[in-house]
Amino acid sequence: MMCHRHFKSRGHTNLQFTGMDIAPLAPGSVNIPYDSIKPDRDMNWTFVQHDIRQPWPFPDNEFDLVFYKDMTLSITMGDHAPLIDEMIRVLTPGGTLEIWESDHIIRMLRPHVPNPTASGTQAEQQEIASSLGAYMINLNTPLSAPLNPFLTEYNNWINKAAGERSLLVTPCTVVNHYLLQETEALKEINSHRVAIPLSEVRWEREGVGGVVTRDGKSYVEMKGDRGPHQKVEKKALTAGQAALRKMALSIVVEEIQSLEPVLREASGKSQDEWDVWMGKMMNDLMSEGGTSWGECLEVGAWWATKR
Repeated sequence: MMCHRHFKSRGHTNLQFTGMDIAPLAPGSVNIPYDSIKPDRDMNWTFVQHDIRQPWPFPDNEFDLVFYKDMTLSITMGDHAPLIDEMIRVLTPGGTLEIWESDHIIRMLRPHVPNPTASGTQAEQQEIASSLGAYMINLNTPLSAPLNPFLTEYNNWINKAAGERSLLVTPCTVVNHYLLQETEALKEINSHRVAIPLSEVRWEREGVGGVVTRDGKSYVEMKGDRGPHQKVEKKALTAGQAALRKMALSIVVEEIQSLEPVLREASGKSQDEWDVWMGKMMNDLMSEGGTSWGECLEVGAWWATKR
């Protein structure tokens, strides 16, 4: 719907959109007028019920844009490369392939100073991310395992469950590699990755750089020619930044809730044991500041142009 309005506002006409899913639009939708289930009544939109792991029911060079979002828990690792090939096939030359994904493993963002030498587009993206209360991810971004015990357990269980099903839990680290393998068909490959902390972070509030450990102390490890310690600028979150982080936390909690059957199986817990664990986890994360060490949601967008 937003895409439709965006292009329409820029003067584009004759826009057509096609959505595809293995499931029908909604239970009982056969008895609901088609116009009432469209994303936008003014939108030329078609829905196709289809298993995307099978050859797509479209001719070559059919679409100007192919958009693919949050599918890594639906597609096995062996299906990713053929799926990208199929997306490229239906994309017209000069068209855009765009992929959005988020990691299902939770990591912790450690204290650091965003790159002060960034310039051009990188500096602009860094400033935008900072204004939203997020952090750009690059090769130098310090990320490590979470300190929160509930998220540590969750990571172990989702790793086990996904491994048994050959599913990818860290797409943000590999999507770019998939696209780079298609350089004969794609050009102008680019990406944008950010880490969204799940709450206010202690080292932001305290303005101290270093590795935060379970004892609550910061051991400063950033050293340089200008002095023995390097401090991180103290931050007070704006209402908008706090809202974004609250939304990120909600996404994480809701994913854990939605994956209960496979997570409970991986954990070996009974239903009663799971309910107790879930209640404690919810209280810790939502009410007791359990993510103040820097646990974050990692998200990314990747795009490329078909040659």
